[in-house]
Order: sequence, then structure tokens, then C-alpha cells
Amino acid sequence: MEFNGENLKIEKVKQALHLVKESLKELEEVEYVVELLGKELEEYKSLVDKESFIPKAKFVKQRIGRLIERMKYVSDESLACVVIRLSLFGDIPPTEKKSIIDYIATYIDGHIRPSDMLFKVDDSTIGIIFPLKNRADLQVILKRLDTMLLNLKAKTYSNRNILLNYKIESFFIEKDCTANSVIERCKGGKE
Repeated sequence: MEFNGENLKIEKVKQALHLVKESLKELEEVEYVVELLGKELEEYKSLVDKESFIPKAKFVKQRIGRLIERMKYVSDESLACVVIRLSLFGDIPPTEKKSIIDYIATYIDGHIRPSDMLFKVDDSTIGIIFPLKNRADLQVILKRLDTMLLNLKAKTYSNRNILLNYKIESFFIEKDCTANSVIERCKGGKE
């Protein structure tokens, strides 16, 4: 009788050991999945701003490349790029500066056409690609953006000790441009 009791205890220990081994395998799989998710999150952070959900330059390079290729076959369409450089001055913590710039970018994004592509060049620079039927339309767009930024500046920051400066630049994307040259020019480099 005692022998059967010992066998039962040994069998239960074997079962427990088997369960521990299976649990360790499952834990290794979970750790692997968490590691993969961490890598994916880091990649996502390099593509899209996590607070504003506005794509970054790295994300839009492929799209810009496709638009340039398309332009080679569609002769009546031009691509214009507008670059808005923002500067904030005053007693503002860095996180609030980012929030203000994100707000401005999101506001502008909500007031452009769905076919236009807004992206963050860096923490204080916004780029927008505008497909145009007529190159002269760019002046209307620039005036509208300037008015929009002036209104935002007056409405949002006049009652606070914050100075918002901006500079709007623009250029046409030619058929022989590359996505990298467009991004470099947005960053302030030469095309």
C-alpha cells in the first residue's frame, strides 16, 4: 500500500515537472512576442508621431516616390511642397512646445484636402505635398496657410506669454526629383 502511495507521489511530481516545463515554453513564447512588439513599436515611432498620429518624413518617402512616378505619366498635374518652420518662444516646457506644434499640425491637416499629404519633417517643421492642376494655385494655398497660421497665432497664444513665429517656404517637385531630395529640401538642405 505504501508503495502505491510513493508511486502516486512520484507521478504527481512528474506531472508538476511537466507542467512547469510547458509553462516555461509558454513564457519563452510570450517573451518573444513582447520583444517583437517592442521592435514594432520602435519602428512605428520612427514612422508616425505617437501623440498627433501625423506621419513623419520616413513614412511618406514611399508615397512621395509614387507621386513623382505618377507625375511622369500625368502631364497636367504638378506637385508642390510647402514647408512650414515653426518657432516658439517664451517660458514653455519642452513637452508643451511639442503639444502646441502637434496642435498646429493637426489643425492644418484638418483644413487641407484629403489628397494633400501633411507630414512632420522634424519636431518643429511641417511639410505638405499638394497635387495641383494649375501651378498658379500654389499662391492661393500659401495665402490660405498664412491666414490660417495668423488666426491660430492670434486666437490661441495672444493671452499667454508665448511668441509663435513661422516661415512658409514652397517649391515645385519636378519629375526628376527623388523622394529623398524632397525630404532633404524640406529639412533645409539643397535639392
